[in-house]
Amino acid sequence: MKYQLKDFHRNIPDEDLLEDLKRVANKLQSTNLSSRDYNNKGGKFTSGTISNRFGGWNKALEKAGLGLAQQRNISEEELFKNIEQVWIKIGRQPVFRDIKVPISNYSTAQYVSRFGTWRKALEAFIEFINSNTDDDSTNESLKDSLQENSTDEVQIKHKTKRFPSERLKVQVLMRDGNKCRLCGLTLIGDDIHFDHIFPWSKGGETVLENLQILCSKHNIAKSNLEYPIK
Repeated sequence: MKYQLKDFHRNIPDEDLLEDLKRVANKLQSTNLSSRDYNNKGGKFTSGTISNRFGGWNKALEKAGLGLAQQRNISEEELFKNIEQVWIKIGRQPVFRDIKVPISNYSTAQYVSRFGTWRKALEAFIEFINSNTDDDSTNESLKDSLQENSTDEVQIKHKTKRFPSERLKVQVLMRDGNKCRLCGLTLIGDDIHFDHIFPWSKGGETVLENLQILCSKHNIAKSNLEYPIK
């Protein structure tokens, strides 16, 4: 058998290096791909080539949208925020097999290590979601958002931000599921629209009681109309 020199990879486009990182991570179903695993388990290039190109292995992972390797001090809040993002992406309660790249930034192993089991991690997450009032929420009457000035014109003064936070989105999904309130279509990812039941433009606030799930078609059709809640 004749020896053949390995190809040099000096002029490989950045996109090719990043795509290969994602390919190997998906193959291994790992959110925290180590340089050793990349080299030993199917990487087309070398970890050295990738590290040199992007200024370090973790910087390359970050560029590829993968979780950073060897993160030992991830806070509970970061783990919970990740569950929020996964929940919103898939539109339902995530199960064990959902926690992998590219959907999740962290692996199930990190949740099991911190909480004991994935079920216990979810229980802690639910407690986290329900423990504090969302920053954008308000318990005051929505009617208080309308204030009349001296010329009898109605000025709208909102107490909340227009767009719901990740936590509030999850609360809506927990309550209503991921189906359009008007047609019943099951939705995922960017197809999920969080609509103000009483329109924002008319003084409706961004609170749980005033939000519903709509598909793109019905969200556009509804616009700022007030549909009766069924």
